[in-house]
Amino acid sequence: MIVISIADVPIAIDNKHKFIVALAKDYITDSEPAFTVSADEADVSREREASGSEFSDGYLESIVVFRKIAERLPEFDAVVFHGAVLNKSGKAYAFTAKSGVGKTTHTRLWLSEFGDEVHYLNGDKPVLRLIDGKPYAFGTPWRGKEGYGRAESAPLEAIALLERAEQNTAEPIPYSEGTVRLMKQIYIPKNRACALLAMRVADRILTTVRFVELKCNMDKEAARVAARAMTKD
Repeated sequence: MIVISIADVPIAIDNKHKFIVALAKDYITDSEPAFTVSADEADVSREREASGSEFSDGYLESIVVFRKIAERLPEFDAVVFHGAVLNKSGKAYAFTAKSGVGKTTHTRLWLSEFGDEVHYLNGDKPVLRLIDGKPYAFGTPWRGKEGYGRAESAPLEAIALLERAEQNTAEPIPYSEGTVRLMKQIYIPKNRACALLAMRVADRILTTVRFVELKCNMDKEAARVAARAMTKD
């Protein structure tokens, strides 16, 4: 068993395989856990049927465990977000898009354009959490196939929905439309009470951060257009 800190919530994992120990090594803590999760053989078997036989039991265990963590995080004003988060000068900027749109390509443009000002906080499954009413983005061990990310957090400044286009434009998304669109990018628990908590967290995030629709090409200018829309500079 190990205890890891996700979004400053200590969580015990009753693991059967070493894979998750290596995966989460930067997040291990000696704090008293708030709750415990585990994946039994039936959980792993179901995940194998859904994901494919080429994955190891350890990898599949880690996926099941993360999903069970996501089910509980709304109890702590936190949700799992499907997207990438960049840390630019100590502030977090989140990006999400449909598969194949070019989220990774776009975020790499930020690294190219802004150099040492920017690095990945998480490339695939960060956690967004409200602390004293303010939204923060947190890294997690689940970083996507590229493995981009760090065990850190930063205040969340803005979220961008990416779409491909020939010209680079960025427009604010109205609150009424943003609620529906953001809900599609966070993990909604199956438990009704936690699902309602997750929706409340998403709603409160929308009232405090800039939420923009970014239509962009793959030119470096796209990073500049996005940064102007998402930052206060």
